[in-house]
Amino acid sequence: MTYPATDPNELSVIATADYFIGRNWSGVMVSVDYYYGFLQGLLYAPIMLIIYSPELQYSAILVLNSFFISFVPVIAYYLAYRFRTGKIWKCLVIAFVAGGYCCYFAHTKSAWSETISIVIPWVLVWLVFRTNDSKSKYGRFFLSLLVGTVTGLSFAAHTRLIAVALALTFAFVLERIFFGKKMINFIGYFIALAASALLVIYVSKIIQKNLWCAENSLLLENTLASFVDDFPGHMENDGISRLVETFSSQLYYFAASTWGLGAISFCLFAAVLSACIKHKVKKESQTYEMEISTFGFFSVLSVMLTIIFSTLYRFGNTNHLIYQDSMMFGRFIDGVVPFALIFVLVMLFTHSISANKILGASAILGVIYVVFIGTAVPVILECDSTRIAPVLGLYPLRVGAANTELLNFDSLFLTMSMTFCIMGILLVIISCTKKNRSIIISGIMTLVTAYSLIYISVAYLPLCREESQRLNESVVKLSESVYNQAGAPAVTAFNISRHDALMLQFLNRNVTVKVTYDIESVPENSFLVVRNDEDVSALENSRTPFLLIADSSTLKMYAYGERASAYIRSQDIGKEELEAEQETLIPEKTTTPTQTTTPESTTAPPTTSTTERTPIVSTYTLPSVVTTPADSMDDDDNWAVIE
Repeated sequence: MTYPATDPNELSVIATADYFIGRNWSGVMVSVDYYYGFLQGLLYAPIMLIIYSPELQYSAILVLNSFFISFVPVIAYYLAYRFRTGKIWKCLVIAFVAGGYCCYFAHTKSAWSETISIVIPWVLVWLVFRTNDSKSKYGRFFLSLLVGTVTGLSFAAHTRLIAVALALTFAFVLERIFFGKKMINFIGYFIALAASALLVIYVSKIIQKNLWCAENSLLLENTLASFVDDFPGHMENDGISRLVETFSSQLYYFAASTWGLGAISFCLFAAVLSACIKHKVKKESQTYEMEISTFGFFSVLSVMLTIIFSTLYRFGNTNHLIYQDSMMFGRFIDGVVPFALIFVLVMLFTHSISANKILGASAILGVIYVVFIGTAVPVILECDSTRIAPVLGLYPLRVGAANTELLNFDSLFLTMSMTFCIMGILLVIISCTKKNRSIIISGIMTLVTAYSLIYISVAYLPLCREESQRLNESVVKLSESVYNQAGAPAVTAFNISRHDALMLQFLNRNVTVKVTYDIESVPENSFLVVRNDEDVSALENSRTPFLLIADSSTLKMYAYGERASAYIRSQDIGKEELEAEQETLIPEKTTTPTQTTTPESTTAPPTTSTTERTPIVSTYTLPSVVTTPADSMDDDDNWAVIE
């Protein structure tokens, strides 16, 4: 991968990184109505400062992502060893299953906010246990401040991490109730949490105002303010039914993407919680150790609260009748799934889970699937498009199905059947074996994880790379003709796709790119970039110099105005050569606009607001299956199609 392909997720993060080192993308970011936090961009800022080449910058970003995500298996090993799982090979298996989760591997191959959103919860868990180990009163207080600070800063990575913060806090409360102990200092934790959360809000407001040009944060999607403001409207009409459909879809995704082990985590959570309540009431010593119980509370609560949060975000999405993944959207859940897997494996290795719990998990799977089939499946099967990344965890289970095929009932039923197969195998192992039980279970989980990673490597990521090349080919070729140097004329992007406009700025940091959707407002003395089929006769017929500089498969660039034309002549282009080529470069003038229509084209209407933000008007062809990762409420993206 040499260029970003996720519009506008990746490029917005890169724009934030550039903002921190003094560059300003506000002229083009005014067209982006989705805010993605600033923490990942802050981490990328040194790369943007040190490395000049956009291609090398992007490569360095992916290497940095690999560095950050490598902490996950290390912390998973630390936890497994701490919970006295047993022999080192068992700890290694747990580390491999957690760190090798296929969605982690895929989501970190882009310059968006997923990497830091995945890593922060793991760092929090590690800090909590380190705090619990501290013998010094002052050291414990300092580490508690650090835990609270990291928890508050997590909101700058992604809004969904509010669910992780709530899960961590609830786990602390349950630990205090059932065990009478505190792993951290509550006063230090809550003081630091409040202070860092307020800092995040303050910095976010500044960035939204200066980079996104949004005086009012309600105009941006993916913010907590817009979520709260839009919620009452989403509940109107058929809001309740969509809420149920989305919730059942999210549960289905979690159960299927964990190969059924997610249902076991629910059973274990209920068992640990009921045992803690029972012994607390009878004032007896607890059956389960404090640390594994607290981790179990956190792991399952983080999943459950993230599912609830994701449901509340997704059920109002107007794309639920277009994209199959809109209701099942599992990318939010992917970040916390391995915590539940660790909890299940540790309990399998240390507490010899009974056959009744496997049967209970199978019953939970059955209930989830029946509700999902009865509520959401009819709606999903009516959709004629899907995106792979939001439901990536399902694809390794679709054995034999092509990635470019839409999800049908057979493939959905196959994913459900695969989870019941795993439940059946575990039931046989637990019922019939004792001596080699851990070895067999470890072998199964290792094979499942390795298979999923191989699938991502040979089936999914090559499609992403191909799509990135195809999506960027035209704008990269055109960008070679932009004079990327101080003093060069500004670039005006007129009515082109948002991705192409952002890429022009990414590829040309020394010039200013501005977006406009009104031909009359195109400023003179700039490089004008338009689609090949765009009618520019109004500018061609004017007395202002209008010179075609370059074109690509989908875009053209003109020098508009005397200064822009003079700048072209001042570069390494001979005047006689330029005059000789003018006749072939300037297209014939037309009096009627060129119109192209396709059967599946959709035009997004301009949004209306009380501020001066430029409305987004874009035309795109509705795809069937795409790899581009969708964000939580990204409705107007120009997704590339996998042929």
